[in-house]
Amino acid sequence: MFLILNPSARSFRAGEVWPALFAGLRRRQVDFDVALTTADGDPAELVHGAVAQGARTIVAVGGDGTINDALNGLFPLVPPFSAPVASTATFGVLYTGTSPDFCRHHRIPLDLEAALDLLCSGRHRRVDVCRITCRAGPAGPAVTRVFGCCANFGLGAAVARLANSGLRRRFGDGLGTLLALMRSVLKTTACQAPLAPSASPVTPHQRPPAALPTLRVRLDGRDLVFPRLGNLFVGKSPLVASGIRLAVDLAPDDGQMYVLPVAGVSRARLFALLPRAYTGGLARRFPPLYGRRLEIMPCPEAPEVEYDGDPRGFLPAAIEVLPRALDLIAPSP
Repeated sequence: MFLILNPSARSFRAGEVWPALFAGLRRRQVDFDVALTTADGDPAELVHGAVAQGARTIVAVGGDGTINDALNGLFPLVPPFSAPVASTATFGVLYTGTSPDFCRHHRIPLDLEAALDLLCSGRHRRVDVCRITCRAGPAGPAVTRVFGCCANFGLGAAVARLANSGLRRRFGDGLGTLLALMRSVLKTTACQAPLAPSASPVTPHQRPPAALPTLRVRLDGRDLVFPRLGNLFVGKSPLVASGIRLAVDLAPDDGQMYVLPVAGVSRARLFALLPRAYTGGLARRFPPLYGRRLEIMPCPEAPEVEYDGDPRGFLPAAIEVLPRALDLIAPSP
C-alpha cells in the first residue's frame, strides 16, 4: 500500500492525525510506504512512480485537491487515448483535508478508524471519472486531466480562488465557501477591485465575470446556448463546494455526467437563488441535462476552468466520461 500525504492539507494541520493513521495501519498488520507532497501536481508524479515500481493500492491522504492530483497519476493523460480506460491501481482515500465532497459522494467514512477499516476490508468497486482537456494558460497549450467531483464554468474559478485565499481557513469550509460565493455574485457587475488582499495584482481573468456571460456548448453533438450564465456545473458528484447539493439522477457507475446550467437570470435573481444551492433546489429551477461528452467554446467574459475545488485552466474545454474507469475502495452502492 502506497500513501500520498499532503502536509498542507487542512491548513497544514493534517499531519496531526498521521501518528494515529500509521498506528492504525500497523495494528491491522498492513505494509505501507509513504511519500509527502511538496508542490501542486506532485501527487500525480509520486503515484505514477509508485505504480511503475509495482504498487497496487494507492491511498490519497488529504482532501479533494489531494485526491484530484493523486487520481491523475493513475490514468494515461497523453493522447492518443485508447478505450476502455482503466486506472493502473486500486485507489483509496483517508480524509484529512478541508473539502470532503469526493468521500461523501462515494460514502467513504470521514472518521479515521472507520476509513481504515474500509481500506483494509478488500471492498472495492468500479466508478466513473471525467476526463477534461483545456488550456493551461490563457494562450497556453492544451492539457488533459481527470476529475472525480465537479467542474465549474462561470463563477466557479473566482469562488474557489476567494475561498482558498483565507476564508475557508478563517470560517471553515462550508461557511467560507458560501461567503466566497456571495461575494463573487455581488461582484459580477462591479469587479474592479482585487478579490482579496494580495502581494501581487489580480489579473482580469482572475475576477468574477463583469456581467453574466453567454456560454456556448455542444453536448453529445447538440449545440446549446446558455445566456446570462451564473454557473455551469458539470460532473459526477451531486455534492459541490462542501455544501452545495445538486438533485441529479446519476449513479457513480452509469457512464453519464450531469450538465446543470444556472442561466437566464439577473444578478439579483442569482443572489436570491443561493439558498436553493444548499437544499438541492437548483435542479428544480434549472433542470439538469445528461450526456457523455461536452465541448465548451471559448468565452472571453468567463474564460477560466475550475474543477475539484481549484482553478486549473482556461477555455475552450472538452469533458468526457470514462465509464467505470476507477477501481475505488468504497462501500457497495
